[in-house]
Amino acid sequence: MGLCAASGEEKIRNNALDRELRKDNRKQEEIHKLLLLGAGQSGKSTVFKQMISLYGEGFPEAERKSYKTIINGNVVASMQVLIAQADLRAIEQKNAQYAISDDLAQHKDIVMSAKPNKGEMSTEIAESIAKLWKDKGIREIFEVRSEYQLNDSANYYFDRISDIGQVGYLPTEADVMRSRARTTGVIENTFIIEGNQFRMFDVGGQRSERKKWIHCFEGVSAVLYVVAISSYDQLLFEDGETNRIVEALELFDEICNSRWFARASMILFLNKRDLFAEKIKKKAITVSPALAGYEGDNSYADTTEYIIEVFDDRNKTDKRIYPHLTCATDRDNVQKVFDSVKDTVMHKGLVDAGLTTVG
Repeated sequence: MGLCAASGEEKIRNNALDRELRKDNRKQEEIHKLLLLGAGQSGKSTVFKQMISLYGEGFPEAERKSYKTIINGNVVASMQVLIAQADLRAIEQKNAQYAISDDLAQHKDIVMSAKPNKGEMSTEIAESIAKLWKDKGIREIFEVRSEYQLNDSANYYFDRISDIGQVGYLPTEADVMRSRARTTGVIENTFIIEGNQFRMFDVGGQRSERKKWIHCFEGVSAVLYVVAISSYDQLLFEDGETNRIVEALELFDEICNSRWFARASMILFLNKRDLFAEKIKKKAITVSPALAGYEGDNSYADTTEYIIEVFDDRNKTDKRIYPHLTCATDRDNVQKVFDSVKDTVMHKGLVDAGLTTVG
């Protein structure tokens, strides 16, 4: 009789556990999981930060303060790159166009002695950066920045160096958005938007990071693939040889046609549209091997339409690609684009649940 009682109690516990598991599974199914992917320096982590600003807890003072060393490092490292590139061309290659004024020799030494990996910044360093940024040789080398590796936000920070160099400097939200720190591993955040729960994952984009994540996200609602279209004339940081759009296309092909993402909506963010719009006024997109087939003019509308077609041609599945032109540092643009993304993801959820048809 004792055995029967024990058996009955065990059955009750098992049934209760099953109910809890089913309840948890339903809750998990109600969460829309979004995976941010893209090659290194595409701007996907800026999209992630913008989402935190728009729909998460934002960046209160303590959080912004934690970015100070990253921003200091970005500023110093960027000026060190400009100095090194200018000296390489002016001194070693005898190209006087890039020569830095002899009067700034001491300021060069101050900046080159700073340690960006430690986030060093002082009034002295800031003043030296400010003077160097006004130099003709530095400005000339900045104009050919696509020929070497430089942070896209370098000029933004140089223009703000008088504030950044202050002892009590507190980064603004715009400063935070433009900060650059390599993503390693997986970072996630959850947002509640109009009563719907979204969980976004940001993963490392460099080649060494990709093998860690590609198989880990089967079942995500959507992949948000980010491409820096302004990088069509730039080479990869990793090898200094591969055109960045070529790399972005290869990775997109891999992701879009992967069995791991067969059921996920594929959303394409053509990012850094502001930088792209300025660059095409001076340089044709055909400099990228991936875009060499373009035969139109350098208009923004025609070139972006062609780039969308090039990426869409890599899609070997029956699913539709949803393209958006984005500027991740533009809060209003990201909000508008994500409203569209939200609608796409929500509609897919209804289709998967059999509550509506594909449309």
